[in-house]
Amino acid sequence: MTTRALGTDLTLAELVRREDPDGGLADIVDVLSQTNAIVPDATWKQCNDGSSNQVTRKVTEPTGAERMFGQGVQREAGVTEVINEPTTLHAGFSEPDADELRQTPGGWEMARAQEDGFFLAGMLKTHVSRIFDGNRATNPLQIMGINNRSDYNSLSSDYTYDNAGGNASVTGNKTSIYIIQWGFKKVNMIYPRNMAPDANGQGTPIRMRDFGENLVLDPLNTSNTAKYPAMQSWFQIAWGIEIADPRMVKRIVNISTSNIDGTDDFSFDEDLLIDAYNDLEDGGAGAAIYCNRTIKAQMMKRANEKGNAWHTQTEGEGPFAKPVLRFWGIPVREVAQITNVQATVD
Repeated sequence: MTTRALGTDLTLAELVRREDPDGGLADIVDVLSQTNAIVPDATWKQCNDGSSNQVTRKVTEPTGAERMFGQGVQREAGVTEVINEPTTLHAGFSEPDADELRQTPGGWEMARAQEDGFFLAGMLKTHVSRIFDGNRATNPLQIMGINNRSDYNSLSSDYTYDNAGGNASVTGNKTSIYIIQWGFKKVNMIYPRNMAPDANGQGTPIRMRDFGENLVLDPLNTSNTAKYPAMQSWFQIAWGIEIADPRMVKRIVNISTSNIDGTDDFSFDEDLLIDAYNDLEDGGAGAAIYCNRTIKAQMMKRANEKGNAWHTQTEGEGPFAKPVLRFWGIPVREVAQITNVQATVD
């Protein structure tokens, strides 16, 4: 169900490989993909309106009406709305002491590559957390994450499923399960148009620039005149999230992770996942399930139970592949940035 259309649905790894044929940046993304599975799943596209992306959503559609000979029908027309999805620039830089790097046993090149890898790993973790918890209302520089969009933060929404059946406690000990359908006219990551495009006009959302060895100010020196040689690297992720069709995201909320009593704190109920599964559009094309380690462990225990036809574990690909947990064929991905301290959704 997660097959990508080659040449249509581009992932971050594919974009980075095009930009970085030597493989340095691509290796970092591949390693991060092993610990944060949403990174390789997400598809990417350039914005169609500069640094933002305009999406036309269908609100209502004509229904038509039966008629008899000589009888007319009322004129109808579909109604659409335009949604503007913004992007943000998530940036940072490092400048470790050049001479300190040269003292490392593996050489300064390896030490610098490790430092850059650590830096980029931290930035991508923040990037993933913003997918869920970004809040443009409190910080206009952020994108609006799934948890803070009206389609997914209220029990009145058709795309939100209440694990507590209306009886959730007010304790902030909750987590969620998400089903996201990636791809064309579904859900995509977006990045600004003409963001440092290559020869083919194709940009990439992630940039790592080497500014080499330079003299920089010592931040601990109050005179602002003392300097030292540093290796400078600049990192930037230019991105946003486009939900072209709100039906392509399902969120199961109010799953308690502590104080489980079956009264107002409830553990994961797979019946809600069954309901969300049956509400998927396009036969579930492009779908993946995202949860944190707490919920994934519960799912794995269900998969280990005899007679459980919903959860299965299948072999992954490659000589060192790990078993893949699936729910009726949809892969279940662990995402560390989905927290256990979400507020109750009502």
